[in-house]
Amino acid sequence: MKLTGHTILITGGGTGIGSGLARAFHERGNKVIITGRRAKILRDFSAPFPGMEAYAMDVSKEADVQRLYKVISKKFPSLDVLINNAGVGKVMDFAKPESLPRDLFEEVETNLKGLIRVSRAFLPLLMGQAASTLVNISSGLAFLPLGLTPLYGATKAGVHSFTQALRYQLRDTPVKVVELFPPAVATHFGKVPGAPDVKYPQMPLEKFIPKAMKALSTEGVELAVGASGALR
Repeated sequence: MKLTGHTILITGGGTGIGSGLARAFHERGNKVIITGRRAKILRDFSAPFPGMEAYAMDVSKEADVQRLYKVISKKFPSLDVLINNAGVGKVMDFAKPESLPRDLFEEVETNLKGLIRVSRAFLPLLMGQAASTLVNISSGLAFLPLGLTPLYGATKAGVHSFTQALRYQLRDTPVKVVELFPPAVATHFGKVPGAPDVKYPQMPLEKFIPKAMKALSTEGVELAVGASGALR
C-alpha cells in the first residue's frame, strides 16, 4: 500500500505498536484516528500531533464499536485504512487453576472477537472506497505458541486463520487484507502481571516501526518482521 494520502483508523493507537504506527502515518501527512480504552492516554498521546483524532472505545464491547462506526462514517466517510491493533496479553498457568484470572477470556474478547467486531462494523465503509486496506496486527506466536501465554497465542492463531479466510472472501472487492506479524517488541505491552523475569530478545519500538512501515509499503499480504519470520 502507499503510505500517504489515507484516512486511517488504528485501534489500540495510544500506546505501544499502535502509537508508533499512528505517529509514523501522521508524519507522512495521513489523517490518523486512534482509539483505546483509556481516554487520558489517548488525549496525552495525540495532543502533540495536530489533526490527529482520538476516541475512547473498547473493542470488546459491541455497543462501543457501533457507536464509533456511526461517528466515523459521518465525520470521516473517506476512511480507507483500518488497522486492527488493539490487544492484551496475560501470563496464565493452567497447571494451577486456582491462579487463573476471573476474566479468563479477556484476551479472546479483545484480541480475536474484538478484531472481528471492528472488521465487521467497518467493512461497509472500506468496501465503499475505490481502494482500501484492512491490516490485522498478528504475532509470530500465531505460528509457535509460548507456554507462558497460552490464550494470547491461541487468539493470534485465530487472527491468522480469520485473516486468511477474510482475504479470500474479499478477493473481488476493493479491500486488500494484510496481516502484519511483529516480533517481540519492547513496549509496556510485554510487562504483564505474573510474568517471570526472563530475558529474551526484544526489538526496540523505534527500530520496529520503520521496518513495519517498509513492509506495509510493499504489495505483500503476510508481512513478518524480524524474528517472527523465523517462527513462521
